[in-house]
Amino acid sequence: MKTVFALTAAIAALSSTQASAAQFNFSFDTTSTLFGGPAQTVRGIFNTSDTAVQRDGQTALAITGISGMINDVAISGLFDAPGNPTYYYFTTGPTFLDGSGVRFNAGAASNIAFFHQDGVSADVYRINGNGTISAFGSASSSAVVAAAVPEAATWAMMIAGFGMTGAAMRTRRRNTRMTLA
Repeated sequence: MKTVFALTAAIAALSSTQASAAQFNFSFDTTSTLFGGPAQTVRGIFNTSDTAVQRDGQTALAITGISGMINDVAISGLFDAPGNPTYYYFTTGPTFLDGSGVRFNAGAASNIAFFHQDGVSADVYRINGNGTISAFGSASSSAVVAAAVPEAATWAMMIAGFGMTGAAMRTRRRNTRMTLA
């Protein structure tokens, strides 16, 4: 019995992993365009690390991926300057993107910038890219609620618990004596 318990505990410890990312929905809608550009609509999901860092006095999570649509064109991933890795952050302060924002690729367009327009207003964001995309707008973000899927360590502990409960019931049954009158 002790061997089974020790083996189960070892499996649970070795197979435990932390959740690797958080996800946040985001949306952007044009309130005014610049340079005669078209209105912009952007919707998607940021994938972030689960390790918080401090950036400009705000708690932030590194953005590790992006998916979604910009004007019915699929966002194909984060923009990364060759030879110069770029890091983007999702902040937990009054704005979810700082002035550096996030840069991404979509269709034939690359290096599209989506950021908070610092110094204008608390709720004004901007999107720029390739000279044809330039607009101010409002944006919002919310956490994505993921389905509750137990991690491997949880499964191991649950199975071990069922096994120990069964063993205890079996042992208890053997020790019960019945006296007939």
